[in-house]
Amino acid sequence: MGNIAIELDLKRTALLIIDPQNDFLSEGGVVWDLVGEGVKENHVVEHLVQLKQTAKEIGIPVVYSPHYYSDEEFSSWSHLNPIDRLMFDRKMFRKGTWGAEFHPQLQPDENTIVLSPHKALSNFWSGDVQIQLRQRNIQTIILAGMSANLCVESHLRDAIEHGFDVLVVKDATTGPGKEATQAAYVNYGLIANEVVTTEKIIHRLEQAAEKQAAKPMA
Repeated sequence: MGNIAIELDLKRTALLIIDPQNDFLSEGGVVWDLVGEGVKENHVVEHLVQLKQTAKEIGIPVVYSPHYYSDEEFSSWSHLNPIDRLMFDRKMFRKGTWGAEFHPQLQPDENTIVLSPHKALSNFWSGDVQIQLRQRNIQTIILAGMSANLCVESHLRDAIEHGFDVLVVKDATTGPGKEATQAAYVNYGLIANEVVTTEKIIHRLEQAAEKQAAKPMA
């Protein structure tokens, strides 16, 4: 499941990284007790850095889908599901705080498109991901980031529903515990076009770049 091989057209491919922020990826983040073990075991930060660097080297855009809440939202929102309640109780992604900032190794650069923040689990519902990708003629998404069974899986489902091709990088994400992470992996295999590792997708991107460079000029 999840391994329908896609030929990568670099002109129509982007790396989409979900919530690369301190509250998820840095020790001291407000949910580090839930995700920290998985972040370290999967080497999530290191893999995201490798993916981002490779994308820059071969010339495909990196797109960040961040998550922020204001103090006014924390005080006024009424209809919260369990994951909302956890984030609100812990003041996760509180705008203007260290926890909401991008991880120091994943700071945006000139090759990074930072989307408007998603307020629920998917930017397709409360952000500008679709128009930003469509306007750049992107068809294939390489998906990574946090967390595996929540925002990453929600972006995956919505991207597929909107007609994108999606490759999920399974070792560049993790969930709040092994069971949650494994549940996400099972669903990736049923929904994504491909489920890949960081090493595998970097190799394929580099091959695609070499193939593109070898094509004769029209």
